Amino acid sequence: MRRRTELGAGRWISAEVAGSGPDVLLLHGIPGSSAVWRGVAERLSARHRAIAPDLVGFGESARTRDVRELWADAQADAVLALLDDLGATRVLLVGHDYGGPVAAHLLAKAPGRFAAVLLASTNAFGDTPIEFPLSGIFWPGVGRLWARLLFSAPSLRMMLRQGAGRGSPRLAPDDYVGDPAQALAIRAIFETALRELAPRYAPVTAALGAVRVPARVVWGEKDPLFPLPQARRTAALVPGADLLLLAGAGHFLPGERPAELAEAIEGLWGRARVAPPAQAGGSP
Repeated sequence: MRRRTELGAGRWISAEVAGSGPDVLLLHGIPGSSAVWRGVAERLSARHRAIAPDLVGFGESARTRDVRELWADAQADAVLALLDDLGATRVLLVGHDYGGPVAAHLLAKAPGRFAAVLLASTNAFGDTPIEFPLSGIFWPGVGRLWARLLFSAPSLRMMLRQGAGRGSPRLAPDDYVGDPAQALAIRAIFETALRELAPRYAPVTAALGAVRVPARVVWGEKDPLFPLPQARRTAALVPGADLLLLAGAGHFLPGERPAELAEAIEGLWGRARVAPPAQAGGSP
């Protein structure tokens, strides 16, 4: 079932909703869309209501190139409006890649709403090294041109191929890169994140360091975009989080390993059922 929530000023957020039962919110990364969660949602929907939004700028949600609407804090506001619309009051929160920072802002804004959090292959830090080819956007004179090439649709498709682990199923480029408007949204987020890494990610680090619900970090053992030291650092940041490494998997876990990711989510729900509710009030 497709659900659309109006946000005002001609903006909306759309989500794919499947099944019934305790709510699981599935936040995609960049490149990505709600479609990347299809295999995970199918497995969860027998016992859960799986809610997979298209973040603003992606999939069937409103299109924009304005980073003020695309950045994680604004995305969190849009997702909260969706959850209000769906009557989702106790939710297991899952964030992959850029979905991780969105999840962090959700936890800061409405911690009492989330029963547990699972982070997969994401960045939570403002000092993550920026290596070539990403560092090319800082080259004097040609950095902007390099960014246009680096985050063009063909380059994003190449990132998808190179980011998946060996032996993974073929990932559908349309589910990740989408149309030209979505590719422009991806570029706007990537450029902002790289150029303003420290200030943009300081609230993410703070929010995840203040988590008070059961937490799990899941990572591909062969992730070429965020290698294993990033996984261990993320798990150490989030209080009480355990770390699950998926052997041979790359970066795009929702498409590469849907069964294992669904199982990890189910296992976390088991912990959330016996945990006390989070205290209201966000982190500073």
